Amino acid sequence: MKVKIIDPNHPCCGQELEGARIYFDYYHHGGKPDLYQAEAPEGGFYRLLTHQIDEEHYEAQEIARDVERLGANVGDTVMITRMGSGGSNADFNLNKPHIITKICPSGTVEFDNRAAWGFRPDVTVITRGEAVKV
Repeated sequence: MKVKIIDPNHPCCGQELEGARIYFDYYHHGGKPDLYQAEAPEGGFYRLLTHQIDEEHYEAQEIARDVERLGANVGDTVMITRMGSGGSNADFNLNKPHIITKICPSGTVEFDNRAAWGFRPDVTVITRGEAVKV
């Protein structure tokens, strides 16, 4: 994945470097920024905090990776073949089609406006829908 540096004080500001998130405060309880590592052009690595990179750019790549793995996108009607860890409302029925309403950078997929959610589920697409802005 590419890490786009936006810190004007960084020597690679404006560049996209190969890298990855190496610490993710998933619940954002600690008030700490995420930590990224990027390959320096001259060799070695840079350690960068969330405010030093274009976080939306990075997360868009994660979502694109998950959409490719899933074979479905937001707005698609699917049958869930494997939920993964997650949860659902009491009346959620895995034997019926559901609409993907959100795909998170973490790999969590939400169905039917959060009636259910699963971590990296497997699905079969029934119909392609229009992407819904969330």
